[in-house]
Amino acid sequence: IIKPLSYSKKGVVLSQVVLPRLSHIDCYDMAACSMDTSIRNAVAVGANINHLALMDNFCWCSSNEPERLSQLLDTAKACYDYSTVYLTPFISGKDSMFNDFKGFDENNNPIKISVPPTLMISSTSVIEDVSKTQTMDFKFEDDLIYIIGETKDELGGSELFYLFNKTGKTSPKVDAKKARELYEKIYDLHQKEIFSSISSVANGGILVTLAKMAIAGQLGVEVNIKSNLKTETIFYSESQSRFIVTINPKDKEKFEKEALNKKQSRALQGWFKKKSKKAEKKIDFKYI
Repeated sequence: IIKPLSYSKKGVVLSQVVLPRLSHIDCYDMAACSMDTSIRNAVAVGANINHLALMDNFCWCSSNEPERLSQLLDTAKACYDYSTVYLTPFISGKDSMFNDFKGFDENNNPIKISVPPTLMISSTSVIEDVSKTQTMDFKFEDDLIYIIGETKDELGGSELFYLFNKTGKTSPKVDAKKARELYEKIYDLHQKEIFSSISSVANGGILVTLAKMAIAGQLGVEVNIKSNLKTETIFYSESQSRFIVTINPKDKEKFEKEALNKKQSRALQGWFKKKSKKAEKKIDFKYI
């Protein structure tokens, strides 16, 4: 978030995302996830999706090869399909089509090294009041924690698989219509200053997001899992359109009434901890 003018409360939110590993599975999904994550990261800190624009940066390879041209077409189609649902116009972009190296190895054999088909999506949004934004760090031990959004078995292209030198086959899918409705609601809740902390669930999934929020706030959390999904899936799946938020317990009824339009199902239960191995406060950690 940037506040460029000292005499104005207005600010500019900027976000950039690149997810090249997904292009090894499906370039259409890679573009969709890049767009959703870039928008979601901006919305998490307080951006208004109704006043948000996008920029693209295509970093492609071997663009004279039929396979790469087909992937390029899929990526461009996703940009159109999702931007028209999100109502987020592309206002600028940059294309680099031949990111390939041709040379020789140590045995003087010809080699070709290419980048994976890559799309970086940047988002920018003007907000009216920078004071109605929020950060990711856990702040208060008594806060309630929620996961907003659906976690699915979508580990393809994830940090977890990359750690074990695997790619996977199931890339995350994006429901842009549902996501847009959610992002409008998140902005409304920012205006009501209901969040103590909020973070987009992105690379690494729920567990990595929890770790980042805990480290940032110097406030630990222990969680127990309750889900039909496998433990590694619920923790590390990189399903799109999700947030982890904390709220003051006094706002529980108001938050659930305004933010939730469907039945809750408890997936995790957690404890905040601070400077002690003993859990100090038990809290419901709900998956919505």
